[in-house]
Amino acid sequence: MSLPRLAASLEALLFVRGNPLTLEELSGLLKTGSAEVEAALSELEKKYSSENSGITVHCSGGRWCLATKPEYDGWISSVLGRSAPLSPAALETLAVIACKEPVTRSEIEQVRGVSADRVLASLMEKGLIEERGRMDIPGKPILYGTTALFLKDTGLSSVEELKTRCMNEITKEESLF
Repeated sequence: MSLPRLAASLEALLFVRGNPLTLEELSGLLKTGSAEVEAALSELEKKYSSENSGITVHCSGGRWCLATKPEYDGWISSVLGRSAPLSPAALETLAVIACKEPVTRSEIEQVRGVSADRVLASLMEKGLIEERGRMDIPGKPILYGTTALFLKDTGLSSVEELKTRCMNEITKEESLF
């Protein structure tokens, strides 16, 4: 299959599928090698790099999808009537989870200084966090971590990218003093 045809097939697959797919999944579905899929992804990235496009090819957590460009997020949310932004408590809890994952409820509460039950339930309902198993200690507390949706919504490719960005910001601030 020619590269333009593969790129078009990939575009259709990502559009119809909706949820992010790994390179291996894309290769399997398109019945071609990962190098060819990477070349097709590169073609789509070029196609959508124009300022006349409202969408982009996005890699989040090693998974690829079509997504709106970040500059359109606010407008799209207002047009579609998406839910209100996360509360400060939810953002704080999400930050703790992203920085320390996998993490238990009690560890989150220790950092925040308040109960996290309702906030955890809300973040799970929104699909931003998930259970990652249980800690092997008495009581076997649940371990929480972020989801692929969290990465997609934040535009991150991995939680490590967030940690790196945070460390860079801290280093910049420290250099000011």
